[in-house]
Amino acid sequence: MFDRFRRGLAVIDASLDVFRERPRLAVLPLLSLAVIGSAYTVGAVAGLHYGLVDAVFTNRLVKYGVIFAGLAISSSVGIFFNAAVVHCATRQFAGEEPTVRDGLAAAWAVRGRIAKWGLLSATVGTLLSVLNDNVPGVGTLTRSILDLTWGLLTFFVVPVIVTDRTDALRSDLRRSGDAFARTWGESVTVTFGIGLALLPVALIGVCLLAVAYLSATGIAAYLMGAIGGLLLVAAIAVTQVLGMIVRAALYRYATTGEPVGPLEALSPDDIFSE
Repeated sequence: MFDRFRRGLAVIDASLDVFRERPRLAVLPLLSLAVIGSAYTVGAVAGLHYGLVDAVFTNRLVKYGVIFAGLAISSSVGIFFNAAVVHCATRQFAGEEPTVRDGLAAAWAVRGRIAKWGLLSATVGTLLSVLNDNVPGVGTLTRSILDLTWGLLTFFVVPVIVTDRTDALRSDLRRSGDAFARTWGESVTVTFGIGLALLPVALIGVCLLAVAYLSATGIAAYLMGAIGGLLLVAAIAVTQVLGMIVRAALYRYATTGEPVGPLEALSPDDIFSE
């Protein structure tokens, strides 16, 4: 297990080199956050305008409908912009110089598959909420395990959508699951490693926001709040980009045996040895 952790850290370090060559990719997760935030804001304003807020807490049908809509929006938008990142990363692995516009065009070309996966993810998430609320024995722990299982099965769904031309959700899920089974140690280690590596930046941002809100006043409060917000958003954006770069490279290696991107400068025998 220690060797797998060490190999995962090596992949993270190499993925940073890839990101430095295309820092503009951070624009894509920022756009994702902006679109999702805007959609949620519109939904909240509409709910307040039509007096639906109380119904969310008193009517289960409305509650689960809101949950489904929220998950469908966040899943579809998130997958769309992640697909754009994966496309750009894949093209960069091939020696090309992709632009943000290229990534968005590639994601738009597979919008139908993205919409299907967004709806499927929303359906699964809503069903888990229904089970958690209405089925005895399905508590927080069980819900967490089911969420984790679904997350692992769909770990490589975005690279599958971008690189494999299939229209069947079952085929996409099987390919994602197979790729994860071949690289589970590195995939998990890299995912947690990227989060841990950027966690200090995010925590500093949160602390600055908290201080600005609770104790600072005047210009100092605005300045600390702005810096804290920028650090938090930057940490989220870079984490997302690095995660997609690594997933694209690991998926290529799992399916073809070809080391690309952050894996190219490393020894595959050392990275993926048992």
